[in-house]
Amino acid sequence: MVDNASLDETVKIVTENFPNLKIIKNPKNIGFGRANNIALNIVKTEFALVLNVDAIISKDDILKTLEILRSHSQIALAGNIVHNADFENNQIKNIRPCEKNLLQLNQGERDLFFENRFITGAGMFMNMAIMRKIGFFDEGFFLYCEDNEICKRVVNKGFKTAIIKDTKLIHLGAKSSVLNLETAKKIYWHKFGWSKLYYTQKLHGRFIASIKAMRMIVKFSIKILQYKINNQPISVVETQGLKGCIDYLKGFGAFDENDNPRG
Repeated sequence: MVDNASLDETVKIVTENFPNLKIIKNPKNIGFGRANNIALNIVKTEFALVLNVDAIISKDDILKTLEILRSHSQIALAGNIVHNADFENNQIKNIRPCEKNLLQLNQGERDLFFENRFITGAGMFMNMAIMRKIGFFDEGFFLYCEDNEICKRVVNKGFKTAIIKDTKLIHLGAKSSVLNLETAKKIYWHKFGWSKLYYTQKLHGRFIASIKAMRMIVKFSIKILQYKINNQPISVVETQGLKGCIDYLKGFGAFDENDNPRG
């Protein structure tokens, strides 16, 4: 387990209940990709599963996914049908398939898996022999789009990304971070601004990403102006998305000179 400098009693609880579990304690929050890479770089097994704290998969579905990975050596990354769920009174309720997965659920019954260009980082199986050659998560990201980037890189290298049919990843969503205002600012700076542009840069180059940044700046600015005209509270989504786009054009990275995430 990789702990990204959590402020609650996570490490204490895990240590007491799972004494044999190796815990990697980062002194500060270094982001999703960097934290997972620390663990992936010491993995010795044939396969690895990156699993978020707000995601759940059954033992049977893990075994089924591994069976398919072993029999289809060209699959570099695999995932499961994402189901969203509500979490109330320490219980999981209202489990439902994510809308994006409904088409997958309705495809041919004989298919064991679907080739899919995106596997969520919330629950991502890796064929380690392939991924050690291709590389793990791009550490230029702090948060968001790093799963898009690694999937795109895998496909570009001629390998497959697949969703395993009849398996389920339950994603509680928004349970892996506490969204106070400062946390929200940091997250939205990346999610709606900088990370999208860095991902575009990886795909199409700096010039295209800069054009996209300018279009996004116009969009966010119009939205903020509408809030002001209508005397409505200005959303942190738009303000931080705007700031993330501007900072991208200034040449800023996801991390500052002290290696702390911007936002």
